[in-house]
This record gives sequence, C-alpha cells and structure tokens, in this order.
Amino acid sequence: MSAALNSMRNTGRALRRSAAVVVIGTAATLAVGLPALLLPPAAMAAEKDANGKPVKPKTTVTQTLSQKTYKQMEVAQKAFEAKDYKAAEVALDGIKAGYDKLNDYEKATLWNLYAAVYRIQDKNQPAINAYLNVLKTPNLPEGLRDGALFSMAQTYFIIDDYKNAIRVMNKWLSVVSDVQPDAYILLGQAYYQLQDYKGAKEPIIKALQIAKQRNLPPKENWLGLLRAVYYELQEYPKATQVMEVLATQYPKDSYFLQLSGLYGLSGDQGRQASVMHAAYLGGYVTKSGDLVNLARLYLAQGAPQRAADLMKAKLRSGAIELNPDNLQLLAQCLSLAKETDQSIPVLQRLAGLTGESKHYLYLGQAYVEKGDWVKASEAFRNSLKGKNITNPPNINMQLGTALYNGKKLGEAKVAFQAAAESPNLADSAGNWIKFINSEIERNQALSAR
Repeated sequence: MSAALNSMRNTGRALRRSAAVVVIGTAATLAVGLPALLLPPAAMAAEKDANGKPVKPKTTVTQTLSQKTYKQMEVAQKAFEAKDYKAAEVALDGIKAGYDKLNDYEKATLWNLYAAVYRIQDKNQPAINAYLNVLKTPNLPEGLRDGALFSMAQTYFIIDDYKNAIRVMNKWLSVVSDVQPDAYILLGQAYYQLQDYKGAKEPIIKALQIAKQRNLPPKENWLGLLRAVYYELQEYPKATQVMEVLATQYPKDSYFLQLSGLYGLSGDQGRQASVMHAAYLGGYVTKSGDLVNLARLYLAQGAPQRAADLMKAKLRSGAIELNPDNLQLLAQCLSLAKETDQSIPVLQRLAGLTGESKHYLYLGQAYVEKGDWVKASEAFRNSLKGKNITNPPNINMQLGTALYNGKKLGEAKVAFQAAAESPNLADSAGNWIKFINSEIERNQALSAR
C-alpha cells in the first residue's frame, strides 16, 4: 500500500502543474484578429437586473466608422496580418493623431485595435491600459464593452494578477447572459492560483453544469482543475470520482497512477491495487518507480509470487532499475513466495554490491531456511564485519545457532558468549552456553570410554 501512496505524496504538486494547462487554450484567444474588430458594433448580450432578468436596452444612436477611418484601420489590419506589428502600431498612431475628430465608436475601436496589437506582442500592461481606454469611452456598444472586459480579465490572468482577473471577470459575468463554460473555468483557475480552493470550486462546477445542459463533453483540463481543487480541499472521495472520469474518458498513465493513489488515500487498498494492475495490463505502467510500486502493492495484497515474477521480468528487461533497493525488494518477494533457492543468488549479489551488515544477515537467514549451516555461519560472520551494523548481539545469537547446528560447539559457545553481553539476550544466550557446556562434557565422556 505504501508504494502507491508514495506516488501520491507528490500528487498535489503534479496537480498544480497540470492545472496550469487550463489557461493555455484561453490565452491563445487573446490575439484578437483585426477583421473582427472592424465589424459594425453589435450587442453581445443584454444587461441584467437585480433578479437576473434581461433589461430592455436603452435606445441609443448607433455610430459607425467613417470611410476615412476605416481605410486607415485597414492599413493597420494588413500590417497585423503580415505580422509587422511595428507598422500596425505606426498606422494606429496616425489615426490617434486626429483623435479629437473621431466619434466615440471610432475611439473605442482604435483602443481595441491597440490592445490586439499589444497582446500579440506580449505587451500585456499596455494592452490592459488600452482596454481601460475602451471601457472609458462614452456611448460604448455592448459588444465592445463585453469583449474588452473579457480580454482584460484574460490579460490580468496572463500577468499573474489573479485578483484583478477575478474582479474584471465577475464584472463581465454581471453584464452578459450567454456565458460559455470556458469563462467559468478561467474564473475558477484564477481562484485556484490564489489558493482559494473553495472559491475555485463553484465556478468550475458551474462550467460543467452548463456543458452538460448543452450536451457538451467535459474537457480534460476542466476535469483536471476540479480534481486538483478537491485534492487540495482533501475531499478525496470527490477527487477520486473526478479521477475515475478522467481515466475513463482520457486514459493516460498519469491518470491511472493518480487514481490508484487516491484510492490508497481513501483507504481502499483493493481498488488501489486493482487499478494499478489493470493499468499495467493496458500498457500504462512502464516507468521503473511505478513498476516497483506495483510490485509492493502485489505484496500488500498477499500476492508475493506475482510481485516476484514482475520484479524478475522487469529487472531482466531493464525496465526496472538495477539497484540495491530493488534487489532487496526482489529478494523479499522471493522469500515470501517461498522461493528460497532463487532468493539466495539475489542476496549474494546484493550483499556483494553494498557490503551492508543487514544484507549479509538476510543471506544468512536464507541459508538457515535451506539448512546450509556452513554458509549460514559464513554469512553471519560477514554480517558482523559489514557496514552499518546495528545489533551485533542478535547477529551473534543467530551465528551461534548456525554453528551449533553445524556441530561447531566451541565456536558456537564463543558466539553465544558475545551475545550474552546484551542484557536483553543474557538469559537466552546463557541457557545456550549451559546447554553447549553439557554437550561438550557429554561428548568428552563418550570419547573417554
């Protein structure tokens, strides 16, 4: 169980990284094409009253672009399309030179064009200033107003000014009636970046509800963001439900691994192992660390043979990294699977690689399982000389037992005497010494006859 949970310890960071994907698609829409900006003004949506009902728009005089201004803006448009943004700015500067002669609609359109040119060059603060000038223009058509608000919110998001992004987005939501799900996702992402996870949850759920009403499938990055929010709020059952949808509709190795980890966090070890196993069979578990985690899950589920077979096959193919930790895990799997003969060469290699006292101890214990007292005694002696020895008296007790069974009574007595120096082992080691003394005396008596 702990293996898959190890992968989940980094899930929060992984989710935060994946959540950033939400913005990329939105940012791409910021470079508004100039042809769309040159169209006659149109109201995108109606104002709403306090009850959320559309308010009948006031009667206003519709302004348009003069022929002269249109032609001047066309020059900027062609430069924009040719990606000659400097020339586009120069053309717009020429129009601005006669700013006082422009009507309100022409002024608003001019600033909107400036914003588009700035945005495509990643000049975000000048773009925001241009949008502010659009919004300050009297007699502003709703279409320009709404477009400027939304684009300004996006731009604030791009420069990591999430508080202003939220403020402007909420203003935009208050004046439009037909809202696409992506807009709520952007708002949720802004709250998420401020680590206001409760604030993020509502707009993301709203986006998914709108999508469902319109028979639109939930986008992968929407689900990824909601999963991240639930994870940060430690609402693991809900995060798991979202993760199930992600793994089903957008199958990826990372989703299966995270789903398995979430089951682990929820205490459902059976599903945790089942998901990892299914992902492995589907070819989604390929990295060394993930394969090792799967082997540990097999062990936790009482399937040491399956764990051993996985470790052997993947170590042989190179899919699992050959290192002391993984060799030790393989030896453990083989031991639990009662494959002592196979575990001994693994432990020999492991002890030779590390020189660690504990690895020679494991090797000695494997020889004890086989009843090979000579090799067991040799391994225990090496354990007493190995690196990072932690409990010499205990090793001496095991050495003494192996030597006794190997009929080395005098050597066994010496080992038990060393073990008896430990208060915890003094009684049991003392009993062994008495027993060996009596055995030696009996053997001497038999020899004297």
